[in-house]
Amino acid sequence: MNDSGQENVSDNLQSEDTERLILTIANEIPVIYEEEALKAQAVIARTNFEYAKEHDQAEPECLTREELRDRFGNKDFQKYYERLKNCVEETAGQIITYKENVIQLPYHFVSAGKTRKLEDADSKKNSAYIKSVSSMSDLGSEHFLKVEFYTKKQFCNKLKSAFPDLQFSEDSLDQTASVVKRDQASYVLTVQLPGKKISGEQFKNAFSLNSTCFSLKEVDDQIRIVTKGYGQGYGMSQYGANEMAKEGSSYEQILNYYYSGIDITNHEQ
Repeated sequence: MNDSGQENVSDNLQSEDTERLILTIANEIPVIYEEEALKAQAVIARTNFEYAKEHDQAEPECLTREELRDRFGNKDFQKYYERLKNCVEETAGQIITYKENVIQLPYHFVSAGKTRKLEDADSKKNSAYIKSVSSMSDLGSEHFLKVEFYTKKQFCNKLKSAFPDLQFSEDSLDQTASVVKRDQASYVLTVQLPGKKISGEQFKNAFSLNSTCFSLKEVDDQIRIVTKGYGQGYGMSQYGANEMAKEGSSYEQILNYYYSGIDITNHEQ
């Protein structure tokens, strides 16, 4: 193959990578967010693609062009596509490493006011770059707080549906379910049910909550569930990143705020 042919193959691969990242970012973060927040997500997505490749894992999910067009409509499709393309190209080749290793980067939509330190949930994982930081701007998100009420019967039926082997009493919340362990960011790690402990994640899934930062209280003979944040709470808060971008932070500053001891490096394709 001549030099021209090699260049064409290289250009095609770079074009495919750009397209893939554009469609991935569109699936991961609101495209109306500030460009520096979108650039931060572009670096995260590129890093997660590389991590998946190195560890033979499934790549991050992306939209198709048709799904992107359906989401934005013919009128706005090109505008948003070009916006995302600009963010991908301005961060071209950049990935995040920790101690010279490509890492997997969690992120979420809205924190509960503070992001989580990963070893609080799993002390066996060496993920010191996933630190806990304040993200108080998240309190301004419409998705920050959700309050739901259940009758005691409805509450028990939800639990019975998820855990059919257990016997639940409708007499009081204390006898039905209680939070027994939280991490330092107030996300629930363990819930006590009658004769069995479950994870905060299992309880969240049973009630389709937005996050595991929830509290339970009996109010006027009903069970109130208050949930804070949206997502698992680790890594970058996208809402918080967008607020930082509005205040003038660069994508590098955003990433270094939400992740500890990282390096943003140029990765050779």
